[in-house]
Amino acid sequence: MFSVKTKIIFGTTEEEISNLNLKGNGLLCTGRHHDFKFADLNLYHLKISPEPGVDDIYKYFDKIRDINFDYVLAIGGGSVLDTAKILSVMTNDTKVENLLGTDKIKGRTKTLIAVPTTHGSGSEVTKYAVLKFQNLKQTVVSDFIVPDYALIDENLAMNLPKDLTLYTSIDAFCHNIEAYLSKIPEPLTDLNCENGMKFFFDGIDEAMENKISGRRKMLICSVLGGIAITNLRTNLIHALSHVIGAEKNVSHGLANALFLRGYLKFYKDDEKFKNLGKILNVDIIKRIGEIYEKYNAKRLGDFVAQSEIRHIAESTYENKRLLSVMKREISKEDIEKIIEEAM
Repeated sequence: MFSVKTKIIFGTTEEEISNLNLKGNGLLCTGRHHDFKFADLNLYHLKISPEPGVDDIYKYFDKIRDINFDYVLAIGGGSVLDTAKILSVMTNDTKVENLLGTDKIKGRTKTLIAVPTTHGSGSEVTKYAVLKFQNLKQTVVSDFIVPDYALIDENLAMNLPKDLTLYTSIDAFCHNIEAYLSKIPEPLTDLNCENGMKFFFDGIDEAMENKISGRRKMLICSVLGGIAITNLRTNLIHALSHVIGAEKNVSHGLANALFLRGYLKFYKDDEKFKNLGKILNVDIIKRIGEIYEKYNAKRLGDFVAQSEIRHIAESTYENKRLLSVMKREISKEDIEKIIEEAM
C-alpha cells in the first residue's frame, strides 16, 4: 500500500517554521556547521556529529533528559535527522539498543519537524533511523519516527562541498533504484521512483555546479527516494554500505556510491531494468559511469584490501531483512563479484 505520512512543505525555512505556530519548548538539532536562530521559539540547541552510534544517542539524551520538550526541530543531514528521530521518542527508561529492528517503539507525543540540508538520505520522510552499534550500521524501523513535517528549502543545500553533493545525490538515486528493483509489485512506488531518477539525471550536473535549480531537483529526488523506501525498502546496496560504513567509518552516501555500478550491472539483463532505461531515455549504466568519471568518484579499493572481500560479502549476506526483498535472488558469490567490481 502506497502512503505518505509526512506533510511536505516547500519554502524558506524561517517563514515556514513560523507558519507552523509551534508552541512550548522545542529541541533544535543541527549539524556542527549550522547555527539557526528563531526569535519566536523557545529552543534548546543540540549540535549533532556525523554517523551517530548508540553511545552518542545516550550522550545527547543526558544533556536534555531533565527538559520537557513539546516538539523536535531537526535541521541537517541524515545523521542529524536520524538522531533527532530517536531523541523524539526517548524517555528516561529507554534503552536505545532495544529500539533497533522493526516496530520496537510504542509511541511518540512530540511533534517532529525535519529540514534537510543535504539531498540524499530522504530521512525527512522515512520511518528509518540508522545507528552504529557493535561495529555494524543497524536500523530503527517504526512509523512513530516518521516526521510530521518535512520542510524543503533548496537554499540550505547551496554551497555544499562537491564531494558531499555527489555522494548524497547518489544516495538518493540508490533509494529510488533499490525500491524500483524490489520483488514486491507496487505500481505507484514505481512511478515515484521513475520520477526520482529522472530528477537525478536532470539535476546532478546543475547541483555539482551549485545552481539552485540543481539543488531543488536533487532535493525532490531525495524526497521521492525517501517515500519509496518507506513504502518498500532498500536492498543490496545498503546491505553492503552498512558493513563498509560501520567498519571503515565511510560516510553513508559514499558507501552507497561504491556499490551502485556493480548493482546496476547485476540487473543489466533484467527486463524491468532495461525498460527503465527506455522510460528515462538514458543508458543508465553508461551515464552513471560518466558521472563517476567526470567527478572522480572514489573506489572501494581506496578503503579496503583485496583480502577483505570475502568478509564483506559474508557480513552483507547475513542481512536477510534487506536481501530478502531483491527482485533477483543473489548468492554470496554474486555479492563477492559486486564487491570486486567496486574495487
